[in-house]
Amino acid sequence: MNSKKIFSLLLVLSLFVTVLAACSGGNNKTNEGSTSTATNKPTEDNTKAEETPSWQTEKITLKFASWEDPKMEGEMMKAFMAKYPNITVEKDETINWPWTDALTAAASASKLPDVFWVESVPVGVENEWLLDLSPYWDQDEETQAIYPNIAKQAVYGGKRLASPTFQFIMGVYVNKTLLEKNNIPLPGYNWTITEMIDIAKKVSKPSEHIYGISGPWGNLSFNEHWPMANNSALGYNTFDGEKFHFTNQQWIDGYNQQLELRRLKVEEKMTGEEKTKVFGEEGAWPLQKGHVALGIDGSWNMNSLPPEMEKSGAGVVDFYPYPAGNAGQKMPVVLDYIGVSSTTKHPEAAYELMKFMSWSKDGWLKRLELNKELNINIDKFPVADFPEVWEKLTGELKLDGAKAAIGLLGDAVPDYNKVLPGWREFSAWASDEQKIYEKFANGELKPADKAKEMEDKANEFVGQALQRLSQ
Repeated sequence: MNSKKIFSLLLVLSLFVTVLAACSGGNNKTNEGSTSTATNKPTEDNTKAEETPSWQTEKITLKFASWEDPKMEGEMMKAFMAKYPNITVEKDETINWPWTDALTAAASASKLPDVFWVESVPVGVENEWLLDLSPYWDQDEETQAIYPNIAKQAVYGGKRLASPTFQFIMGVYVNKTLLEKNNIPLPGYNWTITEMIDIAKKVSKPSEHIYGISGPWGNLSFNEHWPMANNSALGYNTFDGEKFHFTNQQWIDGYNQQLELRRLKVEEKMTGEEKTKVFGEEGAWPLQKGHVALGIDGSWNMNSLPPEMEKSGAGVVDFYPYPAGNAGQKMPVVLDYIGVSSTTKHPEAAYELMKFMSWSKDGWLKRLELNKELNINIDKFPVADFPEVWEKLTGELKLDGAKAAIGLLGDAVPDYNKVLPGWREFSAWASDEQKIYEKFANGELKPADKAKEMEDKANEFVGQALQRLSQ
């Protein structure tokens, strides 16, 4: 048989096989890798099954617990249910303050909510309340937008056991009126630690109950903030992710500076008796009364303190970014956390609820929309860099200093108070057992004398606790 006849026969056989394949509907397993449109095209039902996971189709009810504004949370829950009509979200009203005690009671009764705010992540980890979010987090492209310093938090032994929700900024409320009365030029938003101390000393008139500076909860916390502002390798209170470095000179200098300002009465430390005599009430807040030039405090007071002070005649106030050290302006930020119950029956749905109620792009855009509707001002900020969110949010801020502060959040340094195991035990040892801070304050001890012992003890408590939680 010549070559032309062989070719013709092969062509006929090839066409015959192709027709059979087309007639079979493409279901023959030998054709799964074919590029043929007929053999690869799935049915409409199969497309829906592949694209829509079961948690978006089956009827689901999720319990949710949060300490945030109830009106806002209620509207956010409605928005989530509108996005996923198959899911019903119910607020768990049994979880309230004291928060950790309420969660403990719920866990004992096997009634943990599916998603809940977490006051102490280590307690949740030790008691096995929290689901490992890694399988969902690691596959979620949106998590790539979370700021790196924040994304590191709440991870133990490679497991992500909670998620950050919002960040609050620790900045300085500057009473511009007090500075003007003392002929002190207003600093720029890129001011330095040296400028802050200089201004505080110039304004202070303790005999008139006018003070240069104050801190939240009665503590300036220079030892926590200054090391990271002067050394990029150090984090909050010198913690570098593994160890504390209290022997670092920046920690010692910061502590000595705040002790000196207290001794000179530049720092506001009025007694209840003094407040009663000057302001007529024992619990008065001297910063709010216009008697403090520089008030280190959180953004949670950003929308109430300035307008209240201006209305009462206590001064015109702006919220400044924390001043710079040798490493630049490293904004201290305070984080809150949220988790998913380890006993939830619907982990995928619970994860989506968790992120929508805290840091997701869609969640934040809805939250900003609701802020206007509910007349709620912004005092907490996203933990992720979504440009569309930040553009809308910035336009809503009323203080120019706050706008300057959020521009620095990409390099902010988060606190560890809600996530670092062993820290509370160390604090109890230092404060209650050894009374170290009290002895620093009365001059019985100097920070340099105890820095090494404190560093060793903190690393011991935290190191052992981290090892235990990472197993």
